[in-house]
Amino acid sequence: MDLHIRGREPGDAAAYQRLYSHPDVYRWTTQLPCPSIATWQKKFEKMDELGYIGFVAEIEGAMVGELTLFVEQRPRTRHSISFGISVDPAFGGRGIGEKLIRNAIDYAFNWLGIMRIELEVFHDNQRALRLYQKLGFEREGVKRKACLRDGEYHDIVQMAKLKN
Repeated sequence: MDLHIRGREPGDAAAYQRLYSHPDVYRWTTQLPCPSIATWQKKFEKMDELGYIGFVAEIEGAMVGELTLFVEQRPRTRHSISFGISVDPAFGGRGIGEKLIRNAIDYAFNWLGIMRIELEVFHDNQRALRLYQKLGFEREGVKRKACLRDGEYHDIVQMAKLKN
């Protein structure tokens, strides 16, 4: 497997639409299912305006995962950053998510001067929780009944990793 990580490009909207239309992807996000390509194009424009940084994982030119760093806008909390990540279920268990997160940690700590990386994850996403803990993220709290999924409200776990 030859995995390549690169920056997100405007032409990636169709690949994002395919990824985030998959039921095993959108159920673990706080986004609505079945976004259109046009929706992703608009999201990319907004992300660019806000200075968000997107990374795409590719195998043989096909997107198999993505990670977006959400840069903090408030001056007193600019030392913090959060991220969202998704991996194509057909490529799960191959270390793609871990490689994307390690790339994001390096980028945030060593190129952006970030001191704190935050994330939110569904309480029952055991696979993601194990990976985040393996990479040094620690639980900081739980947002109870924070997100609607499949008609029921679910808790969201808040985690963070500090630069030491």
